Amino acid sequence: MRSRAAKALAVRQVSQLSTGRRTPGVDGRVALSTKERMDLCRKLHQKWTGWQHHPLRRVNIPKPNGKTRGLGIPTIADRAWQCLLKFAAEPAYEATAGTRSYGFRPGLSAHDAQRLIYNNLSSNKNGKDKIILETDISKCFDKIDHKVMMKGVILPKEAERGLKRAIKAGVKGEYPSSTGDTPQGGVISPLLANIALDGFENLGENQWKGNRRDGILIRGIRYTDDAIFICKPGADIQKLRRDIDEWLALRGLQINEAKTKVSRAMEGFDFLG
Repeated sequence: MRSRAAKALAVRQVSQLSTGRRTPGVDGRVALSTKERMDLCRKLHQKWTGWQHHPLRRVNIPKPNGKTRGLGIPTIADRAWQCLLKFAAEPAYEATAGTRSYGFRPGLSAHDAQRLIYNNLSSNKNGKDKIILETDISKCFDKIDHKVMMKGVILPKEAERGLKRAIKAGVKGEYPSSTGDTPQGGVISPLLANIALDGFENLGENQWKGNRRDGILIRGIRYTDDAIFICKPGADIQKLRRDIDEWLALRGLQINEAKTKVSRAMEGFDFLG
């Protein structure tokens, strides 16, 4: 957090490398000139412990079902500050993160999730006999409980206070302060969602037969807030659903019933497109 190099990398990420560098926040500023980038580096270095986060700008993105998804866009300076926080918090999370979580993590991608699914559904694993529980969390980024989320964050005290200011920032013209979300559009939002949902993919592993190592009946695979559970014959899917509902309720979340369904592997299912 005190490294000049880390601050320079954060500014480079949001102003030069990010695909959203030309999307303005409430101050209207976009990709910066060389002088503006250097000025922002100096400002981050001098004021990172007392950084004041601006309100977010709301942008509504259309979804395939005709509805819209609201994005909260921070200013480019606030994005650099969030990126610096992410540089500090991400390694601590990665040290203990689940092994079957693939979304927005360094060195992992949807292709890794695809390979694990293939391995679990191949013919030598009797994939044709397995059942798939597709899950969808309703408005995950909009309803995550802040206290639960912050409990899993490992940061120095000054940085933790700064992160609280970032997640409490309201949306201009809508509400002055947030009480329970991590708006999509923030640099650190996917990491915070991963921290809050860490362990979701392990639900169901209390169902096993024979040798626990080889006889687990349910295998969960998660990509941020999207997850599927591959169930062997004999698995209690109703119990798994109850466990999921209880686990999510502790985090202020709930399942979207319209998009959550059970299907046979041979029927096909939709995960990550």
